[in-house]
Amino acid sequence: MGKKILLPTDFSKYSLNAIQYAIKLYENKDCDFYILNTYAKDTHGLDSLTLLDPDEAFNKLSEKRSKQGLGEILTRLTFGNKNLRHRFHVLSRSTLFIDAVKDIIEDMQIDILIMGAKGTTNKRMANYGKMAISVIENIRKCPVLIVPKNAIFNSNKEIVLATDFKNDFNFFDIKHLAEIAKLSNSSIQILSLVDTNKLDAEQEKNKTLLTTYFKNIDHNFTIIHNVEMNTALNCFVKMRSSNMISYINKKRTFWERMGFGKHTLSRLGYFEDVPVLAINGK
Repeated sequence: MGKKILLPTDFSKYSLNAIQYAIKLYENKDCDFYILNTYAKDTHGLDSLTLLDPDEAFNKLSEKRSKQGLGEILTRLTFGNKNLRHRFHVLSRSTLFIDAVKDIIEDMQIDILIMGAKGTTNKRMANYGKMAISVIENIRKCPVLIVPKNAIFNSNKEIVLATDFKNDFNFFDIKHLAEIAKLSNSSIQILSLVDTNKLDAEQEKNKTLLTTYFKNIDHNFTIIHNVEMNTALNCFVKMRSSNMISYINKKRTFWERMGFGKHTLSRLGYFEDVPVLAINGK
């Protein structure tokens, strides 16, 4: 069965690199790639009513730019990618970005969303962009792969899965991690700060589940003591030249939704050349 992959774009080099990364990653899979651009303003109150007018200048100009940009990408991919297993579709939406993403994932049964780490509005920040963080925080129907601008697809490497074994794994998302490992000929290094000799019953169950999920994949468990996760992860990835990081994307608590505390992606640290795969917990 073919994969359905959603690729949001704002036409920046960051999003275009993510598209190319996705194409190379799924080179040997039958895939439908849905390339999405949205152009609605994020407004509130009475101002938003003006956007309902189809003759309003902003909408007409933005629609033209959106369709023109998507057309250029489609033309480039159609002539540049001779892979008969790949099909490309473009989607232009005049709705808010997250709303459009949620609707498309639901309606088209998207398997995975792959996007750039930043966009045109925050390219100089040494952190993940607002849209990438928003997707991580709001999309829970499929895994999300965030691709930084310097990421280059390489096979025969390893994927690092950072976990404390405390959250139940979503089998739908975990199987995508296992599949990506097979597609890229990668091993999986399960990195934890928790001593696996002192796991409670719930953690033992989750560790056993991981072993079952990865039974046909080369995988190992690594424990690092007395170091914060972002420091441990950064050093581990650099030392071993890992080519992807994955983690369990926990549901936000009430206080996190109110803006108190960092989201998990920020706590992991920022990686300029390593993609990050967010796996949703149950």
